[in-house]
Amino acid sequence: MLPPIFAAVVALFSSFSAKPADDANKLLQLFSAGNATEIAGHFSASVQLTTPGKEGVYSKSQAKMILQGFFDAHKPTVVKQMQQGKSENGAHFLVLALQCGTEEYKSTIFYRGNGAKLNIHELKIEK
Repeated sequence: MLPPIFAAVVALFSSFSAKPADDANKLLQLFSAGNATEIAGHFSASVQLTTPGKEGVYSKSQAKMILQGFFDAHKPTVVKQMQQGKSENGAHFLVLALQCGTEEYKSTIFYRGNGAKLNIHELKIEK
């Protein structure tokens, strides 16, 4: 009787540990595609957003337009994951290297939740 319970507990905990990697892969794919609409679908109601020339707290729709403007001007050609983890306050973070033509940017994404309930509250894209 003990082994099936043990197996269930192991399966439960391994499913939790796989979520951050799945979320990081999902965000990596969305940034690779320059898909501002899908990324914005995971924004909180207000987002702290930094892009070259823009910095502030924006509504979800404003942040989507700013991000779309960035991707229109800087189409990602190569996107690589540099780091991911969890901060002391429980938020997850993901750091991406964006190659956009001849320009290089670093994007840092802070989010809570996972999967369909991924909630991005801060996004920085910096040279």
